[in-house]
Amino acid sequence: MELNGLDLKFPGVLSLGTLLAALLAYAVYRHLSRRSAKAAAAVANSTALTELPAYRRALRLHRIRMAVLALSAVLLGGAALVGAARPLDTTVDKPQTRSRDIMLCLDISGSMAAYDATLVATFKTLVKNFEGERIGLIIFNSSAATVFPLTDDYDFINTELDTAARALTGDPEYDSFFAGTFNGRGTSLIGDGLATCVSSFDKVDVQRARSVVFATDNHLAGRPIIDIDEAGELAKVKGVRVYGLNPEEDGPDEEATELRDVVTGTAGQYYAMSDQSAIKGIVDSVQAQEATLIDAAARSLYTDNPTLPIVLAGVGLFGVIGASRRWAS
Repeated sequence: MELNGLDLKFPGVLSLGTLLAALLAYAVYRHLSRRSAKAAAAVANSTALTELPAYRRALRLHRIRMAVLALSAVLLGGAALVGAARPLDTTVDKPQTRSRDIMLCLDISGSMAAYDATLVATFKTLVKNFEGERIGLIIFNSSAATVFPLTDDYDFINTELDTAARALTGDPEYDSFFAGTFNGRGTSLIGDGLATCVSSFDKVDVQRARSVVFATDNHLAGRPIIDIDEAGELAKVKGVRVYGLNPEEDGPDEEATELRDVVTGTAGQYYAMSDQSAIKGIVDSVQAQEATLIDAAARSLYTDNPTLPIVLAGVGLFGVIGASRRWAS
């Protein structure tokens, strides 16, 4: 945040007021000059009076009083004009946002529901510590559907994750949550699901830390448009790290090995659900991924600052009142 100093909201008021005050002062000066010229009269033998010490003291005090009155009036009027012009403190704010994007990509085939619900609950807790990170959620089975795109509206995210948790735990009221995931042939078309998630990051010039948390039972049934290897290559091209969670791994098998190779090839990590720290490990890995800070558009913030004109007006008013009183001679 950068302080740019004092500014005026209505500078025209100060300019116009100064011009009018100058014209008024000139008019008063002309009027007093003419009045003084008409009232002037020669008085014989006045020298003896003007030379008296008491007269000189009274004249000196009168001139001081008039000078104080004039200066106080100028100070009071000037402070009033500055106050009417609305003095402001101008501050330039250059906010920064974190550039870490996290896409939750969940296989919602029958065997995955309980694991997905646990993962969603974990991320709902994690959201409380986020500041500027964006989260999105995509679910897939025979086809993929976007539940919500990348956003940093955490109230909205929490609401959507609550809905997801209820749907994944079998609440029939939330069956519509799965709409759009049964439009293809087969189940768990993991290549199509991963490719959809990888392609869901927006195109920006700034390099962002991008992660996909990919949970699947890894049991492909059907013919996907894109196989898992092609989806992994797409992730590498787009600079997306994939963190894979496979709850259905039962010892070494070809499918598990293939998924592990795809995930680690993106610089991500692979977890089997038999690993008790799997979900925590994914969360810790995503958080450890460096988040670049991005400078958002600068904005000017204005705050009223009437302190100076109020103080000066008070001093001027005090001087006018004091100088207007009759001083004892």
